[in-house]
Amino acid sequence: MVIHFFQSEDSPLANNSNQIYVKKCSFGNSLFTEMKSGFSTKIGIFVTKIVAKFPFWAIYFISSVFYQIVYYIIGYRKPVVLKNLRNSFPEKNEAEIKEIAKKFYHHFADLTLETIKMRGMKDADFTERMKVSNADLINSYFMKGKSVLVLTMHYNNWEWGTYLSKYLKHKSLAVYKPLANIQFDKFMNETRSRFDAELIKNDHILRHLIRYEKQKTPVFVWLAGDQSPISEDDYWYIFLNQEAMFFPGPAFISKHFNQPVFFQKLEKTGRGKYLTTFELLCENPTEKSEHEIMKLYIEKMEEIINEKPEYYLWSHKRWKRKRPTGVSLQK
Repeated sequence: MVIHFFQSEDSPLANNSNQIYVKKCSFGNSLFTEMKSGFSTKIGIFVTKIVAKFPFWAIYFISSVFYQIVYYIIGYRKPVVLKNLRNSFPEKNEAEIKEIAKKFYHHFADLTLETIKMRGMKDADFTERMKVSNADLINSYFMKGKSVLVLTMHYNNWEWGTYLSKYLKHKSLAVYKPLANIQFDKFMNETRSRFDAELIKNDHILRHLIRYEKQKTPVFVWLAGDQSPISEDDYWYIFLNQEAMFFPGPAFISKHFNQPVFFQKLEKTGRGKYLTTFELLCENPTEKSEHEIMKLYIEKMEEIINEKPEYYLWSHKRWKRKRPTGVSLQK
């Protein structure tokens, strides 16, 4: 079972619908999900369906134009992006920061159009563009009747991650928080559930995990817990040189259900082409504390982001909250 768990506040087309403790995405909302009238929503969905049928060369032509608009004309969240980059990389000069920002907006434009294109992609398209180098590693746990937890983040194209279920033997379950716009929420859920993923609302997650455990059904739990949680939690860490609050759900699930913890390393190998490699973080989560598991996750994210920072979601207001007085910072 693949459980998609996202909590981003800023992602193309309302981010990955598969979210448990999740977010409302500002970029997706600003373009689509905050359309107040049913008529404007229908127009947005209609246009999205049309564009999804375009060939990839047209998708990336539009993306190149979109980049010019978003970066040079609108300047979409540019102060947020630059502030996040400056604080995350204090050792870099202003020229280096702006160069990363430009690369980010190029990728962000591609990501937005690739998310739209999902609706019109076939299995062959995903097989060519979303590869997995070591699916056999995860599948070996299925053969043992073992569930696993795979942590990912809002890096490269996480939207296409719903296709991972095609490479894996575990049953796929997509957990999400409904968007405020009911029409667009239904549209996105239909798009993201095309690959045998069962969509489950976020507040039903635990009961489903318990039920599948009783049925002895191995599950592949896929969580993206890098974004700022909605509720207040006492889990504060240093993330990219800044204090950041994290939701402890991934650590809780791994320990409670004794699921080995993996990290999904997602690399961009070309325009619209990605490679997933699963890396083991913790074989026996019951032997570690929740804080230790979260630290392993955070350190791996930092390692990947530092290698190629332009592919992270810098337009999200990740560090907008301040640690409350009396709440300690986890070391």
